[in-house]
Parts: sequence; C-alpha cells; structure tokens
Amino acid sequence: MANDDSSNWIYLLRNTQQHHVQLSAFADQKANIIIASNSIIFSLTLSKMELAQHFWGAWALLITAVLSIVSALIVVAPLSLPKKRPNDDSDHFNILFFSHFAALEHDDFQDKMKNIMSSKDEVQYAMVRDIYQIGKILNTRKYPFLKLSSGIFIGGLIVSLLLFTIQIILY
Repeated sequence: MANDDSSNWIYLLRNTQQHHVQLSAFADQKANIIIASNSIIFSLTLSKMELAQHFWGAWALLITAVLSIVSALIVVAPLSLPKKRPNDDSDHFNILFFSHFAALEHDDFQDKMKNIMSSKDEVQYAMVRDIYQIGKILNTRKYPFLKLSSGIFIGGLIVSLLLFTIQIILY
C-alpha cells in the first residue's frame, strides 16, 4: 500500500469508511420508516379488530405488521448476541470500534492510538480493518434483515388485500 503520494490512499480509505457508515445510517433510517408505518397499521387494525375480527385480511395485516416490525428492529437494535470482546492483541480487535476500545483504560487506549498513528502502514491497517468490519455488519445483518422486513411488509399488504377481496366475493 505504500505510495509516495499519501493523499490517494488516505482519500480512498476515508471515503470508503464514510460510505459504509452512510450505508449503515440509510439502513437504520429505512428500518425506522418500516417500524413506524407498520406500527400505525398495527394500531389502526387492532383498534378496529372488534369490527374486522371475521376478516382474514385483518388478521393477515396484523401478523405481517408484527413480523415486519420485528425484522426491522433487528436492523436498528444493537447486536443481539453479546460477544466476547477480542483481546487487545487479537487480529479481530479494532481500536477504531467503540465496543472494542471501551473496555480499555484511557491511557491504554491513548497508547494504542499513538502506536497506530506513528506508522502509515498501521493507520492503513486499522482503517482497512474498520471498513471490513463495518461491511460485514452491513452484509450479514443490516441489509438482509432490511430486505426481509420490506418483503414481509409488501407481501403482507398484497396477501391482506387478496384475502379481503376473496372474502368479500365469497360472502
């Protein structure tokens, strides 16, 4: 990665990292929209359930709203399974990630940051590790559950509409 023109790699790493953080924020924002819209649908449907309890579409709407909310909550909730923080000398330890460095004493954190900042290669390595870990979270957790939540929401609306239509036609 060594290059005499250090601005190129700094620019690349900084923009890549910012892009990943922005993608994470977009996923959270979309999940919050799904949570809010399904909460409204759930509340309105539940408040009219006494009138609509015999309609299959109302039940389908309630069930899919709950499933969509739950899957969207997984997107915005902190990691659900508490994982043991990697050792400071582990390859998985990320000094740039708050959950990893929060257990360190301030002086230890400051020393580790000084060590990283003393070498261009160490700075690159730390930033690349951070980008990789952010990308893993986006790829394995945020976007798959956002896609699932959106699919449940859209599918639930279609199924509910079809069930209402079928039930009105049949009865």
